[in-house]
Amino acid sequence: MTPHGWVLSCDPFTLATFLWNPQTSEKIHLPPLTPEQEIPLLSSCSLSGKPTTGNAAGFTVVVVEPEDPTVWYCHVGGDAGTRGWVRHEYDVGSVTFPGTNGRSSKQMKNFITRLAAVGGKFYFFQSYHEIGVLDFSPGPVFSTVSVPGIERPPRTNIMVPFFVELGGELYLVPAFLHYKVGDGSKVHGCGVYKMDFAGKRWRKVRDIGDRAFLMCPQYFGGWCSATASGLRPNCVYWMGLCNDNLLRIFDINGNGDTHEVHDPCKDIIRSNRNAVWMLPTEP
Repeated sequence: MTPHGWVLSCDPFTLATFLWNPQTSEKIHLPPLTPEQEIPLLSSCSLSGKPTTGNAAGFTVVVVEPEDPTVWYCHVGGDAGTRGWVRHEYDVGSVTFPGTNGRSSKQMKNFITRLAAVGGKFYFFQSYHEIGVLDFSPGPVFSTVSVPGIERPPRTNIMVPFFVELGGELYLVPAFLHYKVGDGSKVHGCGVYKMDFAGKRWRKVRDIGDRAFLMCPQYFGGWCSATASGLRPNCVYWMGLCNDNLLRIFDINGNGDTHEVHDPCKDIIRSNRNAVWMLPTEP
């Protein structure tokens, strides 16, 4: 799935790839994979813009692998024409985990888990004080934007960040948790912030109008028209936040420290952490 509602699909026999609209069955054909290429199934996917066959400016499809520092991309249309799929290994730094019980510290590479596209560029969470940027000219170019960190509620030691594009703006939608070994995670709230690129800071938002933000832990953060979709306006819907089967609804007009908890999948045994919102292509 993509935040735009389209589904990146591949025919395993012909290796043809295409974007599929589940609501209309419309297809937009993409370059085929070669026999040597294979995109992992649980990868996340994002599009640089609205994918239409008549898009004169063209668009770019980017896929992020879930367990390797690797992205796949292809350009469709535009002045350069359509190009085949390209695999690119990236390096966006590393993070050091302190050692415990006499053990030495451990350094691990940073991974991109999901992307949000705004203005033709792709943004990802780099750290609490940096926004990662992926641009193409025509190959991938990585950079960062330094920003002050947001204030987190007391008693929280984990922040689960999501980037969402809304109205051509970049939003940060983080959930705040407290994790304790043996007790698991406890949710302490959720916030919404809009990026002020001129001032290079996040600004708190309490009103997104008749819209709802929808979080998919494995894949992306997206949005849709709330009333038209039968959802509550000005809310964040989060499925499987604590690796469970629960749906949490946060009203961002308040302080974000209270929320409703629902169990829509109580008859389903398997965890729904990989649940996917089927978003409209015309939200």
